[in-house]
Amino acid sequence: MNCNNELQKIVRGKEMQKETLYDVLEVSEKASSEVIEKAYKVLVKKYHPDLQTANNKEHAEAMMKKINEAYDILSDDTKRKEYDNKLIQIRQQEEMAKQNFQEYETTNDQNNSDNGNSYKRNYEAERAKYEKKLMKEEMAQRKKMQDDLNKEYQNAYENYLRNLGYKVKHRWTKENIRDIFIVIAIMILIIIILWFIPPTHEWMVEFYEENPIIKTIVNVIVSIVTGLFNGIVEFFSNLFK
Repeated sequence: MNCNNELQKIVRGKEMQKETLYDVLEVSEKASSEVIEKAYKVLVKKYHPDLQTANNKEHAEAMMKKINEAYDILSDDTKRKEYDNKLIQIRQQEEMAKQNFQEYETTNDQNNSDNGNSYKRNYEAERAKYEKKLMKEEMAQRKKMQDDLNKEYQNAYENYLRNLGYKVKHRWTKENIRDIFIVIAIMILIIIILWFIPPTHEWMVEFYEENPIIKTIVNVIVSIVTGLFNGIVEFFSNLFK
């Protein structure tokens, strides 16, 4: 619902209601013709230019013009009735505009309240997510620091034992085993890639055929891998029968 600036001024009370012809003659809207005529005569005498000082003469002339225009309409029954009907319409429109504007402000306040609550919920959700992320990063950092300290302590302890003349066997950790598997996987991937490149493929075949030891090792590895693969295939085949 749209409300222009003029309407907002009227509704908010920032602008006084427009002066009516009754206000000009300083009478009630229910005043009789006699009262209107008497009020007109009093005002004419009050603002007659010939009775004013030089400083008030311009203001008096302007007032006399307004008074004569008001009296010309209100002293005529037909003109007065038309003016009263128009005045009623204007006030009805102003009242309707006032109600519409109040509904607009109520709706706007409600929307602002809903938007504020939505913003607050989004802010709290983002804040909780951010705090959870920070906590996760802090825990990971603490774990890394603890692992580094344990590793340094273990190395220092092993070096101390070696300095005393003890033989210290390397202690395998999950990280060491993981690194070895990664290296093996990378090597296998490189070998597979080289196998499908024609120049290296020929060289690898010749190297395999000319070296019995390498040939034996490769055959054993292939047999193991083939056996594992066939065993896995058979296991799943039996499982889904």
